[in-house]
Amino acid sequence: MSVRNFTRLSVLFPVLALAGCSNLPLPFDPNLFQAFGYQMAELMERLDKIIAGKADLGVVARYLLALWPVRSLELLPVAALLAILLSLGQLSRRMEITAALSGGVHPWKLTAPLLGMGVVLSLFSLGLSEGLTPWANRQVKKLWNTDIRKLTHRKPTRFYNITVAGPGVFYAVSALDIEKGRMENVVIDLVDTGRPARQIQAQTAQWAEGGWTLRNGVERVYRPADRGLQRVREFNKMRLDRNDPPAHLVPQEPDPDDMSQFSLRHQIQRLKSLGIATQRFEVELYMKTALPWSNLVIVFLGVPLAFNKRGGKVRAVAVALALAFAYFGLLQVGRALGQKPWCPPLVGAWTANFVFLAVGGRLFWRMRSLI
Repeated sequence: MSVRNFTRLSVLFPVLALAGCSNLPLPFDPNLFQAFGYQMAELMERLDKIIAGKADLGVVARYLLALWPVRSLELLPVAALLAILLSLGQLSRRMEITAALSGGVHPWKLTAPLLGMGVVLSLFSLGLSEGLTPWANRQVKKLWNTDIRKLTHRKPTRFYNITVAGPGVFYAVSALDIEKGRMENVVIDLVDTGRPARQIQAQTAQWAEGGWTLRNGVERVYRPADRGLQRVREFNKMRLDRNDPPAHLVPQEPDPDDMSQFSLRHQIQRLKSLGIATQRFEVELYMKTALPWSNLVIVFLGVPLAFNKRGGKVRAVAVALALAFAYFGLLQVGRALGQKPWCPPLVGAWTANFVFLAVGGRLFWRMRSLI
């Protein structure tokens, strides 16, 4: 969550506080209310660009609809915390929890259903982030840049000094022109069971439907037994028996937010095979599990806080605001730390969860004294 999102989030809490003071029925649906308020904040912030782009109302509606699952993933932990503080806090202030404990009900029995709901929310968020959010992110960017702002970016068609790995093959290309379907100064290593089988070096390569035609080069074939050099053959023209179109050789730097965990893992493996550092992508991979499981972590922390009899709805909203800022602030700090060479990506991505789990565990241990 960026600083801009922090600002939008903070706008919602005074509204909730006013609703609490006026005894409006809260929580009627905290996640729905916050997501709707967040959408309105997004709309107001970008209204000038929407008007300048002369976007149709239908396009704007589609943009906000695609944005909903993306923002809901961030707001769901805050909504869960607010619901816990408001509902459980009210029971505590009315002495109903005290009465239950006096009747012999163990406090863990009271909190078990809430923690169970935290698990359910985390699994739901995990499914949302894996199945819907990557697609929604791509739609949001497309609608905003193409249909609303009318931005036109011409994609580059010529690339230099690229390396691409695939199943059983490794390309090293000095220059690649995807419009002309042409490569210059290319080296192709064909691999069998992890060992080199053939190496083809050519001055140029031209793409035709179904494969590459290499010109003015050398082919080296290695022995299967010891992988020593078996023969060397020069050629003027040679057909490569692989179907790797020029577009598949284009180096890509995908946005981790637009990828599922499966796609991101595949990207990390591909980069590792090329010898490229992958720590940033590994941090983003672990963030895709850290954020959904924050629902359980936040509930785990919010339950003992809600058992406190002091304060009312305004205090609950203030606590939720403070914890939301603290959690998402730690999340960004952990993300930055995870990209340092000395910090494991898992530790960096889960820093906020580990800290809040430790604090929640301490509060749970002291929960009897809070009642």
